Amino acid sequence: METCNSYVKFSLCGDDFDPKIITEKIGLEPTRCWRKGDKGEYNPDLKYSCWTISTEKGKEYINIDKLVDEIVTRLSDKIEIIIELKQIFNLHSVLGIVLDIDTNQDKSTPAIGHDLKTIDFLYRTQTTTDIDIYRFDSSIK
Repeated sequence: METCNSYVKFSLCGDDFDPKIITEKIGLEPTRCWRKGDKGEYNPDLKYSCWTISTEKGKEYINIDKLVDEIVTRLSDKIEIIIELKQIFNLHSVLGIVLDIDTNQDKSTPAIGHDLKTIDFLYRTQTTTDIDIYRFDSSIK
């Protein structure tokens, strides 16, 4: 599905911290990160710091939980580190789900439903979820 841009991301955000420290402690390279005051894509200076890992866009359309599981699996052995970093830097964590919904009546729509592994991860790390939904019509050429 070439026009679908669905993906899942996990972010640690806070007032002002060095994302390099998060990368060091977690041991994963972020997909995206910035520091408070950096120039943003749409804002002249960003108002908070953030460290994010995400799945590839367009990798999955129907079973979004595959993307969620990909992120949770990458972070499942880092739960204690995430909890510690959240306490030290006063961070909040968000599991973001970005969905492109095909309005073409001939196409299926995606499904979301978290398994117990995901629910346990979200609970233990005190992570909220945020779902953004965008529409597209694959029948329009």
